[in-house]
Order: sequence, then structure tokens, then C-alpha cells
Amino acid sequence: MMKLPALRILVVDDDDDIRQSLNNYLADRGHDVTLADSAERAVDLLQAHPIDVVITDVRMSAMDGFELLAHIQKTDPSIDVVVVTAFGDVESAVRAMREGAFDFFAKPFKVQDISAALQRTARFQQLRRDIERYRTRLQLVIDAGRQTSGIDALIGSSQAMEQVRSQIRQVARAPSTTVLILGETGTGKELVAQAVHYASDRADAPFVAVDCSAIPATLMESQFFGHERGAFTDAQQARPGYFEQADGGTLFLDEIGDMSLDLQSRLLRTLETRQVRRVGAEQTVPVDVRVVAATHRDLAECVRQGLFREDLYYRVESFVIQVPSLRARCEDIHSLAEHFVHRYARELRKPVQELSLAAIERLQSHDFPGNVRELRNIIERSVILCEQSVVDENHLSLQSKPATIASGEAEDGLSLDAAEQRVIRRALEQAAGHRGEAARLLGISRDALRRRLQRLGMDDAS
Repeated sequence: MMKLPALRILVVDDDDDIRQSLNNYLADRGHDVTLADSAERAVDLLQAHPIDVVITDVRMSAMDGFELLAHIQKTDPSIDVVVVTAFGDVESAVRAMREGAFDFFAKPFKVQDISAALQRTARFQQLRRDIERYRTRLQLVIDAGRQTSGIDALIGSSQAMEQVRSQIRQVARAPSTTVLILGETGTGKELVAQAVHYASDRADAPFVAVDCSAIPATLMESQFFGHERGAFTDAQQARPGYFEQADGGTLFLDEIGDMSLDLQSRLLRTLETRQVRRVGAEQTVPVDVRVVAATHRDLAECVRQGLFREDLYYRVESFVIQVPSLRARCEDIHSLAEHFVHRYARELRKPVQELSLAAIERLQSHDFPGNVRELRNIIERSVILCEQSVVDENHLSLQSKPATIASGEAEDGLSLDAAEQRVIRRALEQAAGHRGEAARLLGISRDALRRRLQRLGMDDAS
């Protein structure tokens, strides 16, 4: 028999022999026992002492065991009540369980009956404590997510960022409205999407982020909509897609401009019907999801080129948030840089505390083609290099940006793809053909650069 943890037990019975018998048995096993000769006395003791379990007789003068049970249920339902009934009084036992008693045993009882009842009570109380502890931890995680991914995570006091915050608050009150976030690569579009989610009534539900440019075309349908077991060769078991995973919450579609036309059609249908059909399934599944999309592309131009469906374009642009580039909010560079200094000093356990004035001035004079992502990478590297409390300008590694259309070097009438090819070639030239370095200069990942090279027919570029 398992060893019982010590419990604080209140024994309520108007029979002195039964009270003393239970007291001796329970106290010998390490329990803290309090005795009451009436239900009225028990009510007073419950107010004065912390109690885990009440063992009470049913038939007592004046206030009976059922009334005591009702009082406990009303005042402190965390206290478990074990009811003692007369032998053969099945009706009282059933009534006690219906009214909230945890367990019961019949008179005349054996000590084994009491041990069994207390074992069940102890297990249940431990389970209840575990659930409460996990619930507390989960709430802490949710609260931390709101703090690090909500509106407060958007650093900067510039007018441009205040406008973004205002738009987030407005659209958060419309939890079904599709949101389109526009902005250059590295501006923090996913942070804005998270802020929309955590500011809305969907905050406690999942936030599922998907990079549309990172999913192979052959897997897109099953990844987004799920599949049934046996739907295709490798489908060993059924799997919910992104829409089902995000049910009740938010689905963030990053780089939606890179989505294939076939998938765009299914996405539009899902947005309209709010239902998905897994690959290989006959029935549809209802989903309640807010879609937040983001792209650095000019979707209107993509529509004109036949790369993006016009009907989907008008569907996702219900509410547009334009995230400003870092060079459009230079006044935020200082606060952002300080934020990253403190973050990486803590993560890397370095003594770094601040940036020198010269370092700040140098950062503010930089153009930041890679936007906030580029600034973050620069600060991370500087904290690694710095062995003192202040990051100086000699710790900063600032690269001149690759040529872009905005630099004035593009020709009139240059197509979007041609302009992208030109920028990528410049970056590769500046990086001496090293794709990782070229991706860093462009403010994108190496995989994203590889996909763009393939799409533009530049996979052999050097």
C-alpha cells in the first residue's frame, strides 16, 4: 500500500468512541487530526484551521452531514469530503456523491476502508496540485509571450511606429479581419503580426507562423491543409495542416507573394468558406482562423504580371499595415541598438552595458539596407567582440549596402525580376561569390537567397 502524505483531517461525528478511534488511527500515521462533535462546531473549526479532508457522519443532531457538505462546497470546494453512512444506506451514499462528496464508506467500517478512501483523496489532491502548477506555468508562458511578442515588443517612439501601434490596436478589435503587412525585408513584419495576435481576443489560442517561400511546392497543399493516412506514399498517419493547428488563433503567412497560384486558389476558398479539406479526405473541417499575411513584394505589380491572383489580393488587403524601413525612422536606431546590446549581453553573459556616443552616431549615419535585422546582427557581433562595458565604434562592422533601385542606378522601365537580379548580382559581386555573405548583405537568409536564385534562373550565379 502506498505511503500516504500527511493530511490535515477534520473528523466530524457525534459519537465520541468513533471520533477517538479515528483520531488514534490517523494520528499514528502522521496525519494532523482535528475533532468536532457536531457540524456546527466543524463550521467554526474550518474557519480557524486549514483543512485538506473532512470525514463526516451523515446523521447528526441539528445540522447534518449533507448540510455540512453543502457549506464546504460553497465556502471552500478545494476541501475533499468523505461521508460516513449507515450500513446499507445506499440512498444516502448516492445522494452524498451527487452533492459533491469525494468518497464514502459505511458503518461499521474497517481501517482498510479509511485507508482506501484517504489514498484516493491523496492521489486526487496531488493531481489537482499538479494541474494548478502546470496551469500557472502555462499562464506565465502566455504572459511572457504577450510581453515579448505584443505591442510592447515594438521598440521605437517615432511617429511611424506610433502609427503602426495605432493600426494594430484598431484591427485587434476585429478578430476575423484579414491583415496584410507590407515592408522591406528585415523590418519586423512577424513581430507586427504577433502584436496583432496578442492584442486580440485570440491571444490565448495558437499563433502559427509559416514561411511560404520555404515550403517546397510539392508539400504545400498537405502542409497547409493536412492529409489523411494513406493519402500519398509517405502519409503513414493523418496530420492536421496549418489551418487546423491555428484553429481559434492566428495563421501568419510570411512572404505570401511567393505562394504558388494553385495554392493561392485553395487559400482564397478557405478564407471564403472557413473550411478546409485534408488531402485524401471526403469531408471538410470548419476552422476559425484569422489570417495575417506579409510580404516585401509589390503585390499589385505581381497581380499585373500574373504572379498573384487578383481576387486573393483584394481579399487579403482588407486591412494593410505598412511597416517603415529603419532609415525612415532613424530616431529609433538608438533605442533599438540599446535593446539589442542588453539582450545579447544577457544571453552571452558579457559585461557590456551601453554604446558609446561615437558608436551611436556611426549607427545613425548608416543606411541599413537590411533594416532592423541588420542592426540586430551588427549589435550581436559587436557584443561578442567587446570585452569592456561600452561598445565603441571600432566594435561595429558596418557594410556598405548593395546597389538597389532606390540608389538611382536602375534604368527606366526595369522589370521587378530584372531589378531583383541586378541587386542579387551586386551583392554576390561584393561578397566575392560567397552566398552566405551575399544573403547577409541583402538582409535575407541563405535559403531565401537560394530560392530566389532558382526562381530567377540564376542558380549558377557566382
